[in-house]
Amino acid sequence: MPVYPILSLDLQLTSDPWDFARTERARIDAHWAGLAAAKPGLWNGEVLMCSEVTLADGSLSARFIRTDYASLVAWRDWGWQATQSLNCFGSAAVTSEDGALLFGRMASHTLNAGRVYPPGGSLEPTDVMADGRVDVRGSIARELAEETGLDVKEAEEGGFLAIFDDRRRLALAQNLRFPLSSAELAQRVRDYLAREDKPELAGVEMIARRSQICADMPGFAQELARHMLPE
Repeated sequence: MPVYPILSLDLQLTSDPWDFARTERARIDAHWAGLAAAKPGLWNGEVLMCSEVTLADGSLSARFIRTDYASLVAWRDWGWQATQSLNCFGSAAVTSEDGALLFGRMASHTLNAGRVYPPGGSLEPTDVMADGRVDVRGSIARELAEETGLDVKEAEEGGFLAIFDDRRRLALAQNLRFPLSSAELAQRVRDYLAREDKPELAGVEMIARRSQICADMPGFAQELARHMLPE
């Protein structure tokens, strides 16, 4: 799976519809009803789906459309129907001062229970600025705070990586280095999770070497670890 350093981002919301969500509406709703019956706390709000992406000379340009989370999940669960769409999202590549990556393990009440990957989440309409640009940095900061309690302002902000995986996912991962040891950073997050009534994460894992990569990590998370960590 390729990982590309990104020098500039041009992310724009369009008014285009998503044909998949329109034509499969009834089947999508039924699929979501089954998921929500098993996990009543699931949220189905508006999200942004990537309809087009180009990458050249370190510049990534992407166009987005509005849809609902239920449609995105059905598209994913049914094998990424034959469209050009991508699930593009922001991801926080959080590292400690000793170079370990912070990954979270999703809680049992979430749709991706047990999966291990960097803090992040779907882009949402609230991430769209007045001129139509999609603010992935703002999305990453929000998701990082919600999931871990960490404030991006405490970190040394680095550049972006684009990670394409074989599940039609595109992670836009921003390097965020915190001035804390691996143990201190993990404890900060654990303390935050202990204070939350229903945290999104069941816990955190500090990944210091590629040998810690496991099957619980989706492809993009595995590739991020390979790219950033030693053997």
